[in-house]
Amino acid sequence: MPKIVVTHHRPDLDAVMSCWILLRFDAPKYGDAKLVFVDAGKTYKNLPPDDDSNVTHVDVGMGMYDHHHEGRYGTCASRLVWEMLVEEVVVSPLNEELLAMVNHANAIDTFEDCYWQEASDTRFAFALSEVIPALHRLQIHDDEAVVRMCMVYLDGVYQRLKDRSKAIAAIEEGVKFDCIWGKAIVLITGADDASKQAQKMGYDLVVISEPSNRYTAIKTSPKVAYPLRPLYDKIASIENSDKWYYHNSDHMLFNGSRKGGVFVPTDLTLQELIDLIKNQK
Repeated sequence: MPKIVVTHHRPDLDAVMSCWILLRFDAPKYGDAKLVFVDAGKTYKNLPPDDDSNVTHVDVGMGMYDHHHEGRYGTCASRLVWEMLVEEVVVSPLNEELLAMVNHANAIDTFEDCYWQEASDTRFAFALSEVIPALHRLQIHDDEAVVRMCMVYLDGVYQRLKDRSKAIAAIEEGVKFDCIWGKAIVLITGADDASKQAQKMGYDLVVISEPSNRYTAIKTSPKVAYPLRPLYDKIASIENSDKWYYHNSDHMLFNGSRKGGVFVPTDLTLQELIDLIKNQK
């Protein structure tokens, strides 16, 4: 019999994330759980919130995963669920990505975002915590539809954070040097968008070599004025230029792409590419 996860109507980010943590990280128990929504302050069938092991209340009902008890302000339902899964050794306390998401939900639930620098910027409208109440106001989707959609979003956030961690680890091990484009780094990694992470960390030119598929990408930071065209021309004088795609931004040069298309791996070794970049005047 599937378990029942109960939360309040018009669920906010904390309620959604509490459900997501249970369904995704304790899948043997909750993977096929039914979602039920009740009025704030109520419980499933008006029964005590923690009496039935098949029914779990989150962010509602004044049970063990409701943070609205006196003296509990400052925590949130997501954190209470996370703490329970850590205690039961279902998730590791060293899972930094999940903990970061719990901390984010906690910050939103205690209104810290009101003081974030970007809070007044229109781009903040893309934040899930802002989108969820807007979806409720639209009244196009019911509560479960909103939760299920937003759980997919949280799947993406979790994966993005894992990719970021992998990218940072690769950057720590990367080959670093100076060139005409500025501070450069070479990364051998399949971590998604490692080049953007490297740019955020101050690198002007990033070479990505993906070992699994042999794709190679060379990117410069948007602030770099010197184009990659001279490097592309030099490569084209050595091998067939059709192996490479030169982006019209002047900031990107690709040998292969995850987006598809005909792919012929370059014959140039990674060291030869590094030498071409270093010798560019």
